[in-house]
Amino acid sequence: MLSASALSGPASLTPTRDSRLRPVPRPPRSAGLRTPLARRPTIPLLGHCRLHSATVRRPSKQHPAGEKLARDHHCLRAPARPHRRPPAGMPPRKRGKVDGAASPDAGGDRISALPDDALHHLLSFLPAEDAVRTCVLARRWRHLWKSATGLRIWFGYGNELQSVKKFREFVIHLLLLRKRHSSLHTCELRLRNSASLCTHWLRKDRLGLNLWIRHILDCEVRTLRLKIRDPYFCLHLPLVSQHLTTLAFVGLGWTDDLCDFSNCPNLEHLEFDGSTFHGVQQISSKSLKYLSFSNNCDFDFYMESDTLICTPSLVSLRLDKHSGSPPILDSMPSLKEAFLRDPFMGCDDQDCYTCIHDKVQFGYEYNKCVLLQGLSEAENLTLMSDYKGAHFFRDLEWCPTFNNLRTLLLNEWCVDPDFYVLNCILKHSPVLEKLTLHLFTKAPQHKLEMIGRYNQMERSATISKHLKEIRVQCEVVNNKVYKVLKFLGTFGIHFLFK
Repeated sequence: MLSASALSGPASLTPTRDSRLRPVPRPPRSAGLRTPLARRPTIPLLGHCRLHSATVRRPSKQHPAGEKLARDHHCLRAPARPHRRPPAGMPPRKRGKVDGAASPDAGGDRISALPDDALHHLLSFLPAEDAVRTCVLARRWRHLWKSATGLRIWFGYGNELQSVKKFREFVIHLLLLRKRHSSLHTCELRLRNSASLCTHWLRKDRLGLNLWIRHILDCEVRTLRLKIRDPYFCLHLPLVSQHLTTLAFVGLGWTDDLCDFSNCPNLEHLEFDGSTFHGVQQISSKSLKYLSFSNNCDFDFYMESDTLICTPSLVSLRLDKHSGSPPILDSMPSLKEAFLRDPFMGCDDQDCYTCIHDKVQFGYEYNKCVLLQGLSEAENLTLMSDYKGAHFFRDLEWCPTFNNLRTLLLNEWCVDPDFYVLNCILKHSPVLEKLTLHLFTKAPQHKLEMIGRYNQMERSATISKHLKEIRVQCEVVNNKVYKVLKFLGTFGIHFLFK
């Protein structure tokens, strides 16, 4: 039988000789403490192997059962812990590192694992000051900035150095310490003209800045951008480079001897933004394909002759606003697209020098057709005007034939009382396929769009038989728009609202 003490609490049962079960009390345990390993009950195994020990000792070789125990000692290991699922609504626990992640030994620095060519390309997007500061990152980065594929030298844009003197010293050391034979794809020099100190330095040390540009050209740069908001600052050294493909100038002044780009045989892109041309008679380049004038480029108004643009290989032309007398466009047989915006208001003075003067340029007589004659080979043409389109209207008296014109876009300057402009252009465009009219609206925003189609029975023989579509875009159909629709209806064109 069991005694009452055996039923009152937990106890261990051990067999006795008289086959009775006698309770043996367990040793007392302190609150919050575990029983030491030495006091835990152990199973006497051969080779002194304990079940509760964290390590399993190798069995003794002298024991006869040692070899068998060595084969079976893995059975004494603790079983693997079962996988515990997270409670509902909680994200799963992250496991080991993902494939491809940086190891802890590498510090997670994946950028340094890139090849040098990739790092040179990355440094080209940083301002020059920040690119030089990367030399303190690591030993490998000490000289990487010297071979960066791009230089972005800025002053006056919030990240400049303390003074003009320190800026000059920095640029001089930057150019001299750069590796001579490393390739330079892009260079951008931006000098803001808001501070009087910078303006004074530009006009005092022009030779130094020109020498910087000459040194950059000697580094075989491909794309050069100069942004200097000083119309009186001019380059004094001609541009000579066999590697230059793109030039962009913002706010510089130009003289006649600097606008001959024949010494850059691979030049294809040329951009002028807010530039001033002082007595420039000709802008010429045989290799140029893309030419742009934007933000009121100033052509000298009081010149004895207009500026001639001679670019026989030109593919794209953009003349977006200008001041002064407009340039004269020479023949462009390869021209594909052109965008021209005439900002001149015009006047009613019959003796106006700008409106009616007739000039002879370099042995060519232009018959007063200044702009449209050079655009006669274009395939896509946009003619916009903020006012009356005085220069376009003047050229229509000697309107050329647009033998390749497929797409034409005009705005309200073409709406005159007797529709002389529309009638003249349609008759001189024999292969025109699409005509778009932005009437009294700020392009490209508009509320209404009407699409005109031909009535085959009423098709007129005076305009292109290839004309498939005419779009009229406006804010509202007022009296002026209604007159345009009525005029186009005389050619057998009927409109539908979209």
